[in-house]
Amino acid sequence: MKKSKKLCLIFLMAAFTVLVLPAAGFLSGCGTENTEQTAQTAQTAQTSQTAQAVQLPQHAQQQNEQEGAAVNVDYEAIAYEVMPDNVKALVDGHKKEAAVVIVAVNHSKYIFIALGPRPTGGYSVAIKSVTERQGVVTVVYGEQKPEKGVMVTQAFTYPWIVIKIDTELPVDTLFE
Repeated sequence: MKKSKKLCLIFLMAAFTVLVLPAAGFLSGCGTENTEQTAQTAQTAQTSQTAQAVQLPQHAQQQNEQEGAAVNVDYEAIAYEVMPDNVKALVDGHKKEAAVVIVAVNHSKYIFIALGPRPTGGYSVAIKSVTERQGVVTVVYGEQKPEKGVMVTQAFTYPWIVIKIDTELPVDTLFE
């Protein structure tokens, strides 16, 4: 098989892994939570306006306590030079493939996110949010694409990032 066909096949497999599989997982989890939230919102809207003005903040506070409101979590993008050796080895071994790997080191978590091969420069991993809710830290990330018309490197690139979160809680990742 020619080299260009192999690269194209690798790119298509990476795109499928990064785009289609997370979307299928996200869609399969939709349903009951949104329905419950909509029912609660409808109930709140049926109360009188006078009662809402007094009770809404208390209701919102109680709802946040019951559901566990998401709280922003501090994180730090880590340069390759200052990573622990085991995280460097992980990056070296997997930076050219689509992957998400979480490594616990002492009381911190290192989250390695690689998008896999991209056809040009200008692509990067964008961290959209890092929040904690009900004892789980969630890292939401996406792909930053090059702007149209901007000059970019005309070669395959492999965007990746490592972030560090000081937590011992479990960590989930979500591609958006």
